[in-house]
Parts: sequence; structure tokens; C-alpha cells
Amino acid sequence: MSGAGSFRRLSLVVLGGTALGVLLAPGRAQACSLWSQSRCDAQNTAAIDLDAPTSQPPRAWSFDGSGRVWGYEPGMTVWSSPALASVEGRALLAVGNYDHTLYALDAATGERLWMFTTGGPVYSAPVFFRERDRTLLLAASTDRLVYAIDAANGRQVWVHSVEDYRPTLGGARLAAPCVGGTGESDNAVFVAYWVWDRSLANSLQKSGVLALALADGKPLWRQELGDNDLTAPIFVRTAGHGQLFLGSANGNIYALDAATGAVQWKKTELDAVRSPPAFFVSSSGPLVVTGSKYGTVRGLDAATGAERWSYKTGDRITGSPAILTERGSARVFVASYDRFLHALDATDGSPIWHFAARGGLYSSPALIASGGEAMALVLGWDHMLHAAALDGGASLFSAFTGRPLWNVAGMDDSNWSSPVAGRIHGHWLGFVGSYDGTLRALPLGEADRAAPVLRSNRWFWLSFPLVLIPFLALAVGLTSRERRRQRVRITPVRP
Repeated sequence: MSGAGSFRRLSLVVLGGTALGVLLAPGRAQACSLWSQSRCDAQNTAAIDLDAPTSQPPRAWSFDGSGRVWGYEPGMTVWSSPALASVEGRALLAVGNYDHTLYALDAATGERLWMFTTGGPVYSAPVFFRERDRTLLLAASTDRLVYAIDAANGRQVWVHSVEDYRPTLGGARLAAPCVGGTGESDNAVFVAYWVWDRSLANSLQKSGVLALALADGKPLWRQELGDNDLTAPIFVRTAGHGQLFLGSANGNIYALDAATGAVQWKKTELDAVRSPPAFFVSSSGPLVVTGSKYGTVRGLDAATGAERWSYKTGDRITGSPAILTERGSARVFVASYDRFLHALDATDGSPIWHFAARGGLYSSPALIASGGEAMALVLGWDHMLHAAALDGGASLFSAFTGRPLWNVAGMDDSNWSSPVAGRIHGHWLGFVGSYDGTLRALPLGEADRAAPVLRSNRWFWLSFPLVLIPFLALAVGLTSRERRRQRVRITPVRP
């Protein structure tokens, strides 16, 4: 992708209200301006520069919610992935918890601002929407309800159910909402759902996408998509026309018309797709990038679903791909259970570099591309938050995030929380909802980061000979002395 002509052509494309020309401007800049999708934007960058003049200087902090430990069940996560926004001049972090509560915290200090209780665990990430002088927080709970909340004070604006509640052995999984439009402007919130009911009188299992009006929560349309767990949708708008892209546990990747919900195309993957795809516009047209449990990253034509390229990792992928578009080029970052964070050329899927961790990587990466040290944040089964340099993949630091609350870890059903990042007063913070029950904020700047550099264990192994040699010498000496004594005792006395 090169030349002024390409830049002018791409600058006309709009993604969720953000001009792509901003993303492709020379130099680096954070693409996301409003956290309106599960990973902030359609590229899943999960990092935002917050204008928060009244916030205090940021620092490291931790928050453990209600402190209650609940029993494990398949698919359970402790925290949802967080979302960030500037609300009334303050940096606000919103996050869901398995204690049925949505928390709003001061992102700079960890102070709890308000809490909102729902009828079930909140596993999916909330999102924000600004309307005139008010910021709405939109969240979905396993009680089958979608909530619109005033982000400044935590008061409910409206609520709507995706399916009627049944007091039987039923359940629900609602994915993170996303904000978009059925026309030229943002007027809808889209929610993917999977509900089931095991009662003998009224058996039920179905999934789909529901579009609700942002103003009052009234349904706009509903599209049923079988009976499998669905990922959060991402919304994009090209030439004034909105589209939704999402995946499912049965391996299907869907493209829907945002105005009507009609299925435009469906692509079947070889295994489950556990996290939302990503979207960007290449020199040859719009691309949707997906990852699956089969371990393959694919670039699909956004208009038809035809495969443009593919890349095979060494193990399953449960997190979303993230795309960084800069200086006329684009890179895909995807984490795999093969212990590597892979950086690929987004136009053809060719590998650029990979970063090796000490355990499988399960989360979606967060990409920090401005304001100092550029890095990708990712979580793994080595219980670490890893930071890798965007250029070259060198390890910048790793921080211990705690061990799971339970002896059982659902490595496929539970995608746990993925890291996000926000810049407050010029300082980047990484926010991690750990599976030990604690939500943490870690300064990421080299001068003020709280996470120590993870040292190599080479010196640990080299210290073994230093410790063992004295003991070996002592053992040899004692053994030799004892043998000499035995020879003296058995020597015959001559007459």
C-alpha cells in the first residue's frame, strides 16, 4: 500500500465512525477514540488515549470486587475485559465480575465510583456511547438482560431482555455489545446471545444477534444463528453502509447487514471461533481477520468471505487478532497456545516476528502504539502479563498476575479476561482482570512501571554447582576418612 492515491482512496472508508485516514497517517497514533466495541475498535487494539484533566496522576493499584469466592462452573471467568472512557473529565474504567456486579472505578487510582448489580454474572466487556452531554455504559449480563447505564452516576437508563427469563434449569451467555448504526449514524447497540433451557416442558436452545435502539432499548431487528455460543460482534461502516462480523463455537464466521440483520455470507472454520474477528482495509480491499481453536489465522474478503491468506500457528487460538495500521502498512498480532505472540503482515499473512512466553497465551493482545515505548500486552497460562516490543518482538517485561481461584481451569470454555491499556496524563497503564480474583493496574512506562523485569533463570541453574561442589567435597572427604578408619580396624596385629 503506497502512494498518495492509495491514501486518498482509503481515507474515505469509515470504521465505526472513525476515518481510516487517521489510522494511516504518518507516524504512530492510537486508533481508538471511543470504547464502543469489545476491544475498543474494529481493529481490537484495546488501547485508548484518555482526555481526563480532573483525574489524579496514575499509579499502580489493585481491586478485588466483593471478595466473594464462587464455585467453578464451565465457562466461568472472574472478570470481564475492562473498558475505558473519559467521563466528566475523569478517566473511568468499567468492568464486569462474576459476583453479578458491574463496577465503575477511577482508572488512575482504583477508587470505586459506583457499582451496579445485575441478576447474573457479567462475563462480557461493557462498551461506551456518547450522546450529546451524556455518556452511556452498555453492558450485557447472563440474566439475559442488556443494560444502558448513565456512566457518570451508575443509574439505569433502560433495560431490555434478549429472551424471556424462565425459572428452570436454563442459562445464557451474552457477548459484549457493540455500538453502530442501521444507517448513516450510530443509533443501535448490537448484542450476540446464546440461551438455553433444559426443562422438559419447554426445551430451548438458540443463539442470534439482537439490535436495540440506543435511545430507549426497543428492538430493531433479530437474526437467529443456530444454537451455539457466539462471539461479540464488531461493527464497521464503509461508504455509509454498516456491517457486523462475528464468530461462533461451531466454527462459523458470519457477516450481517447492520440495517436488517440479514446474513450476507458465512464461512465455516475447522474448529470453534472463541473471540471476535478484526477488520481493516488493505490495498486490495476490506479484510476480516479471524483466529480459531484449530490454530489458523485467516484473512477473509469482507465482501464475500473468500479466503485471501492463512497462517498456521502451533496450537489453538482463543483470543482475538489485533491489527495495527500505520505508515501505510498493517500488521496482525495474534496469541496462541503454542506460547508465541505472532506478528504477521496483514496483507498476505507472512510472519514478521514472534515473541516466546513460558506458557500458552490465551488472551487477546492490547496494542500501545503512541506516547513512548510501543508494546503489545498479552496474558498466558504461565500466570504472567507479558509486554513485547511492537518492533521486533523483544521482551520488555513480564509481571506475575496470580494463580486461578480454582483447581480447575476451563482452558477452552473460559477465555478469562484480556488486558487493556489507557494513557492518563501522558502515562500508560495496563489493566488486567486476573483469574485470581484481583483487578490490577500496572504502570507501563519504563521509568515508572511497577512490574519488575522478569529475569532469566540461567543463574538459578548455574548456582547449583556452586552449592553442590562444597557438599561433594565434604562427602568425598568424610568417605575417605571413614575408609581409612576401617582399614586401621581390620589390619591384623603381627606377633
